[in-house]
Amino acid sequence: MSAPQGEAAMNAHPARPETGRVRNRVRVLQRKLYRVAKADSRRRFGALYDKVWRRDVLGEAVRRVIANQGSAGVDGQTIAELKAYGVSKFIAELQAELREKRYRPNRVRRCYIPKPDGRKRPLGIPTLKDRVVQMAANLVVGPIFEADFQDGSYGFRPRRNAHDAHQVIRYRIRGGAKYVVDVDIQSYFDTIPHDKLMVLVQERISDKWVLRLVRGWLKAGVLEGGKVEEPSAGTPQGGVISPLLANIYLNLVDRIWERRGYQSERGRWTGALVRYADDMVVLCRTPEAARFYLRALRQLFGRMGLTLNEEKSRIATVEEGFDFLGLHFREGWSRGGTPRRFALSFPCRKAMKSARRRIKDVIRRHPLSATVGEVVGHTNEVLRGWGNYFRHSNASLHFKRVDLYALDQLRLFLRRKHQAKAMRFRRRYPMWYFYRVLGLHRLVGTVRRA
Repeated sequence: MSAPQGEAAMNAHPARPETGRVRNRVRVLQRKLYRVAKADSRRRFGALYDKVWRRDVLGEAVRRVIANQGSAGVDGQTIAELKAYGVSKFIAELQAELREKRYRPNRVRRCYIPKPDGRKRPLGIPTLKDRVVQMAANLVVGPIFEADFQDGSYGFRPRRNAHDAHQVIRYRIRGGAKYVVDVDIQSYFDTIPHDKLMVLVQERISDKWVLRLVRGWLKAGVLEGGKVEEPSAGTPQGGVISPLLANIYLNLVDRIWERRGYQSERGRWTGALVRYADDMVVLCRTPEAARFYLRALRQLFGRMGLTLNEEKSRIATVEEGFDFLGLHFREGWSRGGTPRRFALSFPCRKAMKSARRRIKDVIRRHPLSATVGEVVGHTNEVLRGWGNYFRHSNASLHFKRVDLYALDQLRLFLRRKHQAKAMRFRRRYPMWYFYRVLGLHRLVGTVRRA
């Protein structure tokens, strides 16, 4: 594996004219840290804090935070206010604060986002300053832990994404996997034990000031409804450093899986673990193996201070199918000639429901005074984003359904706007008008063979 690369160029306000050279220096630092960590799996790094407050590292951290946008924290500072204040001035003051060891993490603002099942997911929004420092620390320590992560992990890692996890699942199904252990951890991000997590962090990091930063972010209070809650476990979703810490803790599961030989592609007891953050599945060949792996994970999570969600965790067959990262996987058989088994995947019901809801919301959010071009433009953003994620699957039929739903919602908008009758209105605005004249994005025809 090559050294992790910096992310793509970001359309953010630059801290310095030499943006490219600054970014290259950060990449060189990351490559060096990665190679040293990869060469010696037992090495502990004790001189990292001075790299966190390097101006080029802070500059890259600010650019990424600005590109990610995000809401204000408890201090109310927004990205627009940061740009008005001056990025260079902000970096200089923050650099001095870190160098003189005066930086202290602020409280986290609690907010909630709705989930497809009607519940709400809690998020913790750090202040803009905390997000920048977390990003700088992530740039420095991330490559060190990346050298230790296993091949079965795909979430929040450079050059890895959900599409890679999808393809591994398809490969395992084609290779003979018949049973799937669908694993769900109960409130994972809120229940990570701080003491056990810090033990894993200290396996690689011995710099006491970097460790103090991590402990400060873990212990930072959560402000909700005017009250401050002091967390004893968990890392708040919404923090920049949270995905890395979550991967560090569950990497222990990946390491044990590799050490016990479960990831082997041969043998009756093959149990391929595919993990994306806290979402994971185990693909195996026999029902006995599936029951064995479910018991093994339950015991392992118990020792780690985590709880297996018994209601959502289950053993399924590839014939009935299972959902993972928005896709429904199942075994299919080719038609014509000699039947051949293959892995079939397409958007699951929740993904289809989410697509329809997002299309409906983005169209109805516009007033009737809005032009149809504006409505189509915002609808295209939803269609392209959703379609780019699911186009590497057998989604032709599902794309057709989403296209028809988008057409119906746009026709309803124009009907309300012009107060026209349904039949006359449909003849006045046929399908080709939306695609050829208005430029509506069409999902049909964009599917790419996996």
